[in-house]
Amino acid sequence: MAAAEPLEQVYKYPFASRLQNDGARSQLALAASSMPVSESLYFSGSLDRPDVAAGLLLATSEVALQRYYYPPGMVAAMIRAADPVVTAADTRLRFESFSQCCGVYARADMLPDMLRADEFGKGTTNVDFNPPMRAALSKVRSGNSLDLRVTPESVAISSDVGSAVEHKVKLPVRWLKGFAEVQALAAGLEHRARLTGPAARQFLAGLTNQVKSKERVWLVPAGAGLRQSQRATGEAIASAALGRLAALKPLARHAGALNVYGSDTGVSGFELDFGFARFMLILSALASRGFSGEGQLLKALGSSDADVALARVKATLKWQSGLKPVELARDLDLPRKQVSAALALLAAQGLVGMDPREGSFFHRELPFDLSRIEGLHPRLKSARQLHASGAVKQLKTANGAFEAIVESDGVDHRVLCREDDFRCTCTWYARTLGESGPCKHVLAVMQAADEEGARRE
Repeated sequence: MAAAEPLEQVYKYPFASRLQNDGARSQLALAASSMPVSESLYFSGSLDRPDVAAGLLLATSEVALQRYYYPPGMVAAMIRAADPVVTAADTRLRFESFSQCCGVYARADMLPDMLRADEFGKGTTNVDFNPPMRAALSKVRSGNSLDLRVTPESVAISSDVGSAVEHKVKLPVRWLKGFAEVQALAAGLEHRARLTGPAARQFLAGLTNQVKSKERVWLVPAGAGLRQSQRATGEAIASAALGRLAALKPLARHAGALNVYGSDTGVSGFELDFGFARFMLILSALASRGFSGEGQLLKALGSSDADVALARVKATLKWQSGLKPVELARDLDLPRKQVSAALALLAAQGLVGMDPREGSFFHRELPFDLSRIEGLHPRLKSARQLHASGAVKQLKTANGAFEAIVESDGVDHRVLCREDDFRCTCTWYARTLGESGPCKHVLAVMQAADEEGARRE
């Protein structure tokens, strides 16, 4: 199968982001890529704890520049780093980035107690993190003052103002899928441990910066901290390649605690809590396996549950935080399953992100063209073809579970689905055990079951 063509993303900036010093004060002007916007200004004001703010911005941009895993035979990164994005909404700023290898997601949340806003708008856009600006940020100290201005100014500027900064980036389909996929996986993260003060710093200081592509590790409670183990136990938190947490280390001395999140899939999250801000890294289950290969969004993309609730859930989006499936289901008088599926689909479209700390989604609109996201999943395309050709046979449904035979390439595959558990007799399932989402046979049966359910209603 031929690889999907990368999608070209054009960044157009009216100026280069810069940190300007004017006596005792410093003003950070972040250039935003020109996109359709609803506000003329996203944020203008000052930041408390400028040294921490500068560190958060540097750490977020650092993850965007990194490739933590190189496939065999690859000697250099093949893509230019995609610029981080910033969302201004709900009296907070969120900066997000995604590593080039698709295995690490970073988000810095600047909360209301950190922001001294003169003006606060709503919107999401790319921000330019160029080398001179990064170098200037690295020199910011606690005694400095720091003003921040984020604006979606037009590229159409007169020559006496200066030339726009523009660069083109070819974003691989795998990267785009991963940025959306991580939000669905983040919904499955559960808080497992909280390390305070010295214990948090000791844990991070003890980690190597070396990234081993196939390394799995289990974190086991030990006193006030965590220790690494090569064996899973009842209380262990599954993670992998902890060298990918390097971006946390420079910030750890400012943080009051480190929160650790785990999941049944091996995806893990690590969040530094500053009280007035938070910085989270989410790691894929293996360094060699980026988020775009997980396939966890496929169930939502292939299910009619999302279609039923999508329009109504989307209509509630108003740049707010705290979007919880249970509360949305109650307010909209819809089944929680339908609302959860709709939120997963909105995540795939880049319209919501997930905050494991608060257990809720937040509205933001990624400045990438994700309208083709469903077409970027070959398994879903194959499943639709199987369903349309009548390959699903002997479908039986009872009490929310269903089973069927799927004829594919001259072979009959038996599929069994119960709630979130699914099994198939195909070789792809035998190899992945469902860790990378449902196979095309399971998806085809899900579509047939949805159609059968709608017919009965």
